[in-house]
Amino acid sequence: MKKLLVGLLFLMVGGMPSFAQKKMMYGVVMQIDTSKLIYYYIYSFNEAEREGKARMVLQVGDKLQRFSSMENYLSDSLALTFNNEPQDTKLLLQRSMELRRSLDFRGDVRWVLYTNYPTGKRSITDRVFMDRFLTEEEEVLPEWQLVDEQKEIAGRLCSKATTTLYGRKWVVWYSEKESRPDGPWLLRGLPGVVVLAEDSTGDFSFELYKIEHRSTPILYGVRDYFKASRNDVLKAMKRYYDNMAQYVAATAAGQQTSDLPKTDPINYNPLRKIKE
Repeated sequence: MKKLLVGLLFLMVGGMPSFAQKKMMYGVVMQIDTSKLIYYYIYSFNEAEREGKARMVLQVGDKLQRFSSMENYLSDSLALTFNNEPQDTKLLLQRSMELRRSLDFRGDVRWVLYTNYPTGKRSITDRVFMDRFLTEEEEVLPEWQLVDEQKEIAGRLCSKATTTLYGRKWVVWYSEKESRPDGPWLLRGLPGVVVLAEDSTGDFSFELYKIEHRSTPILYGVRDYFKASRNDVLKAMKRYYDNMAQYVAATAAGQQTSDLPKTDPINYNPLRKIKE
């Protein structure tokens, strides 16, 4: 693992332009809608030997929705302020460090979910090491079972509902005071806003902590994506966390660091063949 980190550090530093002389892109984004309503959730997770928390942001626009980590939300907003133009590397480093310091916890949540984008579908962008993936699926609402049970959560009277997604049972509490069908991740379509959602194993949960009514741009990160099914992306992620050195060595970046163990990139990561 030490060799892996040293190799990656050498690669990233060696590939960056001189702070004193060069400019570089922070990121490229495009605005695809305007949000007038924002929900803030705390996402807790325990998967693939990774446990953590992340602040999440759900932006609701007239045409579509975006759900992402606070880090991704702020990072894309920063890219917008730079107007998709190269900036002085010292400024980029400073602003990036300020952004990270502003987060009390991050959780390393890299995926971003777009609902009804493109129309009638949902898109999920994700990143595994330096590989960026795009998944497009049909937009289908969960099949909810409403339960005749209520309790108060954070000052809101909430009703109970259950559903099963990808073989995982969810118990959800929603507030009809906010009579909108909004919720985190895929947990939407109820007679009110989702306030708390927990899966039956206790490994995943979303908890609402704030709602804001203000206009913000809904942004889409313009990247060079590999198009893949969500299941294949999750398999790639599992390979990465099971053996980071082997996964990294199978990428173009990893092959530039000669002290990393090598493997056949095609056999090891077949997703690389489906890029469009």
